[in-house]
This record gives sequence, C-alpha cells and structure tokens, in this order.
Amino acid sequence: MKLTDRFDDDVIEYRGRTIRLGLYFDVVLRAFELLKDTRFNTWEKVDILLDMFVENPESLAGLNIHEKDMLVGIIFDRFIYEQKDNKPSQGASTKKPPYDLEKDAEYIYASFMYDYGVDLFEQQGKLHWKKFKALLSGLSEDSKFMKVIGYPTMEIPNKIPAKERQRLLELKRAYSLEQTQTVDDIDAKFEALAAMMRPKGR
Repeated sequence: MKLTDRFDDDVIEYRGRTIRLGLYFDVVLRAFELLKDTRFNTWEKVDILLDMFVENPESLAGLNIHEKDMLVGIIFDRFIYEQKDNKPSQGASTKKPPYDLEKDAEYIYASFMYDYGVDLFEQQGKLHWKKFKALLSGLSEDSKFMKVIGYPTMEIPNKIPAKERQRLLELKRAYSLEQTQTVDDIDAKFEALAAMMRPKGR
C-alpha cells in the first residue's frame, strides 16, 4: 500500500464498461469463506464473487461467463494482491507469525479497539481491505492479537522460574493453531483461484 493510493477510485474500465468496486475488508473476508465452500462450483463462485465486489451490477449485463471469469482475475490482480516487486529473503528474521483470520477474529476485533479505538463491526462496508491489512500489520505488541500469535512461535528461555516457564508452555499449547496462514498465504490462495478460473490461452 502507498500513501498516494486512492481507495475511492477502485474502478475498472472493462469492455467499454465502467465497473465500480467495493473492496471492503468484510467483503474480502467473506470471499475467503467462499473459496473454501465446496457447495459451489468454479463458475458459481465467479458470479458470487462479482456480486460481492461490484457496486454497479448493471455494468455486468451482457457479459458471458468467460468474460466474467477474466474480470474476476483482473480484480484479484489489480486490487486484492499486494505487489511485491522486491521480495525479502525468507530467513528467520522475515518470517511472519502464524495466524488465522477466522479463528482469531475476536482477538483481531479486540486489538483494533485496543490500539486504534476502531470497532470493526461499525467499519463493515467502510474500511478498505488494504487499509485493514496495513492496520493489522501495525498492531502493537501489547494488543491481544499480537500476543496470541506470538505464543505458538515463542522461544521459552531455560533460565526462568519454573512457574513462569510452565505458564508460557501452557500458553503455547493453548494458542497453537491447527491451521495457520499468513498474509502471503492468503494472497497465494487468491492467485491460485484466479489462475484456475482464467480460460486457457489467456
């Protein structure tokens, strides 16, 4: 995200149409849930995703399923992915702590209130996805979310009192996640879905 970005101008000019997008954080999070929903096939997901993302659905009239599919790919590529021109080396110092946006939802909510005084329920339909990701990355170490995601990866020193060591071990066990994902993992899932939905030869 750049400080010069304008999130009120999420507009695509596509096949002679002006398509306005509403990429609010809650919409994108619901899209995550859709990706895992096995009740819908690929083409149904294309239509649902466009219903979620597009604010002027009349602009989609007349598009066939393949054109809609290509539009979904453009939305992912231009507006949801983070462009990483210079990826850092994947050493220990650059590895991000694990977290799950669904399982940790209440910790994220509490942490946004604690650090920013932001009620995420009140921000539904208002807070842009990229702003949400930036705020999430900037949470303080004192916030509940940062504490929780730090426990599973915490290195417990040997030279501490036995009671404190036991307490930290219990916290590590309590907050270890069965399934973890990072922001990079989320972006990769979107990219995989978009690639799957693109027609061959695109």
